[in-house]
Amino acid sequence: MLDVVIVGGGISGLYAAYLLQKKGLNVQVIEAASRLGGRLHTTYTPEGHPIDLGGQWIGPQHTRLLNWINAYKIPVHRTYTDGANLLITNRKRRRYHGTIPKLSWAALLDLGWGLAKLKKMAQNVSPIRPWEIYQPAWDEITLAEWMRRTFTTTQAYEAFAIGLSTVLGCEPAEVSLWHALFYIRSAGSLEALIEAEGGAQELKFSYGAATLIESIAQQVPWITHERVYSILWQADKVSLRTTNKTYNARTALFAIPPAAMKTIEFSPPLPPVYAQLPQRMPMGTVTKVIAIFDRPFWREEGLSGHVLRLEGALRVTFDTSPEDGSYGQITGFGVGKVARGLLHRSPEERQAYYAGEIRQIFGRNPRWLYHKTWADDPLIGGCYAGFFPPGGWGYFGESLRQPIPPLYWCGTERAVTWMGYIEGAMAAAETAVKLLTEA
Repeated sequence: MLDVVIVGGGISGLYAAYLLQKKGLNVQVIEAASRLGGRLHTTYTPEGHPIDLGGQWIGPQHTRLLNWINAYKIPVHRTYTDGANLLITNRKRRRYHGTIPKLSWAALLDLGWGLAKLKKMAQNVSPIRPWEIYQPAWDEITLAEWMRRTFTTTQAYEAFAIGLSTVLGCEPAEVSLWHALFYIRSAGSLEALIEAEGGAQELKFSYGAATLIESIAQQVPWITHERVYSILWQADKVSLRTTNKTYNARTALFAIPPAAMKTIEFSPPLPPVYAQLPQRMPMGTVTKVIAIFDRPFWREEGLSGHVLRLEGALRVTFDTSPEDGSYGQITGFGVGKVARGLLHRSPEERQAYYAGEIRQIFGRNPRWLYHKTWADDPLIGGCYAGFFPPGGWGYFGESLRQPIPPLYWCGTERAVTWMGYIEGAMAAAETAVKLLTEA
C-alpha cells in the first residue's frame, strides 16, 4: 500500500511528491494528461526554440522557485525591458516609460488615486485566513462595480481593467473585489504583480518551463494517461480508481484546480461546502499568444516590446526573446470582450485573428505564431487559476484550504502567498505536506 497517492502531475503535485519522498514516504503521482506539467506547457518551433504556452516567469520574491532553480542550475534570464513602452489607443501610439502609461493628466490622476486606494484596501486582507472578511461588502460586489464607483475617466477605467484582467486571468465583472484584494495581498503588493523589473515578470526560463518540470519529475515516480474517476475513502485509507487500475493508499493529495475536482466521484460524498467548491471557483479565461520573428526588430526602434493596448483582443505584450537576441519573441495575452468573443470561433479562426493583431501592432508578420486558449483544455478548463466571484471567499474560502483527512489539497489556488503563480503552487505543496505529515 502506498503512503500517499497524488492526483495531478503539475508543479504542485510533483514538488509535493519530492518533499514527501524526502520524509521517507512511498508516493505515486497520477496524471490524466499525456504529459506532465499541468499549466506549465513548453512546445518547440521547427528550429527548436522553446515556446511556453503556460507559466514561464519568475519574480525576485519567488524564493522557493529561485532556490530550486539555483540548486539545479536551471538557466533563466531577465525579461527585456530596455527602451520605451507603447500605449495604443484609438489607433494612436504613445511612448512611455515606467509602469503607468501616458494618459491625459485627468486620467493619470484618476488612475493613480484608484491604484493607491486599492493598495490600501488590500492591506486589510489576511492572506492566511482570507475568509474572515474585514468588510463584508467587499466580498458582495465585483471588482467592476468598485471600478465604476472609483474612476471618473474612461481612459483610467480601461487601463486599469486591462491591467487587472491580465493579472487575474478573468474580467473585473466576474471576480469579487475581495478576491482581487486577496490576490494583491498574496503577492505582497500590486507592483510585484504588474511590473517586469522587480516584479513577477522579471525572469523567464531560457529553455522553457519544461526544464523545471523535468528537474523534479526525474526524482519522483509518476504515470501519465491515467484519469482518476472515483475514490473510496475512510478515516485511515483511500482507494482511487483510474482508467487502468486501482491505487490503494493511506492518504490522497489532490494537486488539481478546484474546478477539476467535479469530475471525480467521492464515496462517501464530500461535505456540501467541499462538494460545491468546484462550482463556485471557476477557472480564468486567458489566451496566450507567442510570435516568433527573425530578430527583435522593435529594439532597433528604441522600443521594449511591452505594449498596452486599449482595443482589440491582444491587449498586453512583452519581449520574451532569448538572452542573446538571436531571434525575436513577443508574448501577448488575449483578454477583454473581443478575446472572449473569439471563444466562439475555431482554433484556426482564432489563430488567424491573432496573426492579424500581431501584424497590426508590430507592422509585420511573424515567422511562427502560437496561441493557447486554456479553456480548450478539458482537464484544466482555463487559466491562470480559479477565482472567486462575490460571496466565494466568505462561504467557501475555508474549504479551499482545510483538509479532510485522509484527503488533502494543494495547487496554486490553495496558496497563502503568490496564488496563481509557480511560486504559489510550490508554497501550497509545502503546506499540504506539513499538514499531512503532522496529522
